[in-house]
Amino acid sequence: MSNVPSSWTSLQKDPKAVDSLHTLATNRHALSSISNSQVATLLQVLQHLWQDQAMPAAQRTTAFSQIYHLLARWAHIQRSTTRGSTDQSQLQESVSGALQLLQSLWCTAQLSAACILFLGAASQGLATDQREAAAHSACSALQAHKAELSQSSHMTELAAGLANIMISLQCQGSLVHWMVAIVLSLWSPDDQASLKQQPDEVASVYTNASDTIRQVTPLHSMMRHVGTAMLQTRTAYPKAAMQMTQLISTATNSGHWQEGMTGVLAAGGLLEGFARGAAAVPVSSPPLQALCHLLTQACSASQAAIDAKQAVHDREADTQSHDALSELEGWCVWRNAAALACCQTWQACRLPPASGSTAICLMSCLWTSCLTLTGLFQASALGLSAEQGNIWLRNQCSGRLMQEAATMARIAAELYRLVDSQAQQVCRDLLQKGARELYEGYKAYALNTPLPWMQAIDAAAVRQVLDKAFMSGVLLMTAFCSVAAATEHNRAPADKSLSTNVTTSPAGIALGPATAAGPATTAVGQAATEPGAAVSARPHANGAAADGSMIQQHANRAEQQGSRSSLIAAELLDSMSYLQFCRMKLTAYNTLLKNVLTSVSTSAEATQLLMDKLPHYSDLIATPHAASLHADASQSGSQQAAWSSDTVLATRVMLLMNALGACLPALPQGDAALQAAPMMFLYLQHPQKPVSAAAHSLFCAVLKHSDQKEELIPFYMKRALEAYPSCTHISGLTAGVDAAMRELPSGSPVVLLTLHILVDRASALLFTNDGMKQNPEAALDLIRLLAQMLLVIEFQFLPDALSIVGTVVLGCRSTDVQLSACNCIHEVLMTSDDYTRKVRCVQWYQHLAAACAEVKPVSALAANDFESLSLTKDTNSVP
Repeated sequence: MSNVPSSWTSLQKDPKAVDSLHTLATNRHALSSISNSQVATLLQVLQHLWQDQAMPAAQRTTAFSQIYHLLARWAHIQRSTTRGSTDQSQLQESVSGALQLLQSLWCTAQLSAACILFLGAASQGLATDQREAAAHSACSALQAHKAELSQSSHMTELAAGLANIMISLQCQGSLVHWMVAIVLSLWSPDDQASLKQQPDEVASVYTNASDTIRQVTPLHSMMRHVGTAMLQTRTAYPKAAMQMTQLISTATNSGHWQEGMTGVLAAGGLLEGFARGAAAVPVSSPPLQALCHLLTQACSASQAAIDAKQAVHDREADTQSHDALSELEGWCVWRNAAALACCQTWQACRLPPASGSTAICLMSCLWTSCLTLTGLFQASALGLSAEQGNIWLRNQCSGRLMQEAATMARIAAELYRLVDSQAQQVCRDLLQKGARELYEGYKAYALNTPLPWMQAIDAAAVRQVLDKAFMSGVLLMTAFCSVAAATEHNRAPADKSLSTNVTTSPAGIALGPATAAGPATTAVGQAATEPGAAVSARPHANGAAADGSMIQQHANRAEQQGSRSSLIAAELLDSMSYLQFCRMKLTAYNTLLKNVLTSVSTSAEATQLLMDKLPHYSDLIATPHAASLHADASQSGSQQAAWSSDTVLATRVMLLMNALGACLPALPQGDAALQAAPMMFLYLQHPQKPVSAAAHSLFCAVLKHSDQKEELIPFYMKRALEAYPSCTHISGLTAGVDAAMRELPSGSPVVLLTLHILVDRASALLFTNDGMKQNPEAALDLIRLLAQMLLVIEFQFLPDALSIVGTVVLGCRSTDVQLSACNCIHEVLMTSDDYTRKVRCVQWYQHLAAACAEVKPVSALAANDFESLSLTKDTNSVP
């Protein structure tokens, strides 16, 4: 802005000062006023440009465009303020120059847009014949530069100028209809194909589709202004409104996605413009009803076309031509335009009325076009440069679809509450499909993309897309969960009205609070059937017995509703698992997770459904199709299995394992929980400790609800200790051992087997000097765990256990390690209050400490030194 005054001065002195003109045009929106003398300067420069034939054509066209941008700003300021008066001679000269430029042979799309913008801004100060001349010239320019304008970046200023011209003509008449018809046909397939490209071009088809949406969206604002102005002219409404609506309907229903795209955006803008004058136009007005129907029909028709084309594409994926793929993407553009139009109108006036097709259209657009990284994944898979991937990211993040993603998610959540159950199911399926595709795409991208290529990508842009995807998913799933809970809660009073003895949870049967011991126990069958017997036995006031079968019918119906709510919660939990790789710290997410887990944990059917969602074991142990290129070339020969190398997969599995651990109590006691055992044992050795900790936690839950405890525990101990201490953390191992000691039947020999497995691993760590140098605490942690086992082991196994632990301690080659092991045992014994075993363990410890204090090598220890530590003959020490 500091250069603006000097630019005016330079331009007055030298009409050839192109740099000064560029500075003024760039800062034109910040100009609060343009004086008549400055306008005279612009007209002087304009006259010079007409006479200077030596100037290069491109530079000359740019200068003309900059002048008319400044003149449009001047006309706008004069129209919106009362300061000063418009010099009619200057206005007439400017208009004559614009009309002359529009009719010239060398007029370009850029110059046409600038001239139409000025004519629109100045149209209110023109006579009727001049307005009609401006409209004629604008229509001629649109027809002459149809192909260039449809693919240019000047649609915003072009739409603003056309809207002002139509408003000056009172939004009626043949000229206005002609203008609208030309604009709607700018992207007609008969004149140009905005998405056609050669198959050998490396640019993604989706990028062109996104650019097309960006170019077309100004039509919505143009028609909104036209609709608002039409209401102010009572003679133009409703006749002119119906004529305009019919014109838009013809374009929308033409059968071509290009015209359907422009038509639906125009319909949305016109509907919003009409609805803003709600006091004058009732919702039942024929134009509003026709436009609402048009938008709803466009949502359903575009989605149906996409489904049909997608089905053909899936069947004939190997033989699909490039034009067929472009056509499929074109129908997606129409769908996206319909979603944008509905999003804008619903936000402004809550029209069109809520319908399943509108909600589905919004959800489909949100998860297939807005919250996607498809172009980035394609660039990586095709071996394109990182710069091309960044170009796609910039287009995606700056596009209109991405900007409206949050609003679209919020409106979709609102519509979900108002549509029928069938449409709700489709919305949930679309959410799950979109989350799964994003997860699968990013998983392949993370595994197969070279590290230098990935480092060259704009990480902030990728994070922006992923953050919006996660937040939108949480918003939608919160709405889905609350609707399911409300549906169940609203039907509960019908069951309670039969008797005051039939009690249910006030928060809805499916959403009872969970306790530390397990999930809520207010299962539907328990809450409804037990009081039912009391009701059937209690007489009514007239002496007749209550109908017990009716009570049971209502109980069964309540159970079905609770089961449906829990099944929906299980589906949502599966969808949440796909978005774990981009998880954010949100309070709403924590609340949602708590509610969903509580609901699933009350239903065996929902828990089984969640278990069925676990990744298949064969997929987990399979080697990825392409090895991770992040590793060095020397490591490329050793490919790791998916379960250990795929960090994106690990985030999903970790959530599912933690969720199953909380929900397994809902399953009947038996072997149903063993379905999760293969994956659980596999992930015990995962290199990421939070993931392996989830596997330990799941083992504790599976062990509690399985009848094959003695078969599971030895395999668990071996599998866990194989990766100790590199992957297995001592806290997870301690929880697993504690669960094993608690769940094993009395007198089971697996207790001693577990003890031997632990001692073998501790001995391997203690007797290996290198191992002790690397991590001496690992073996001492096992000693602590062994000492804890001594305090909970069955009394009949205690003598053998003491002998085994004493052997491993005295077998250490280092006296310092022996003393450290004794200290670990001492710490455990001091914290115990189990005096049944403590007295004997303390006496054993005293013998052990005394033996360790005698400095002598292991080879010099007699056999009776080990045997004495068992205290088998010291009967006086037994309480």
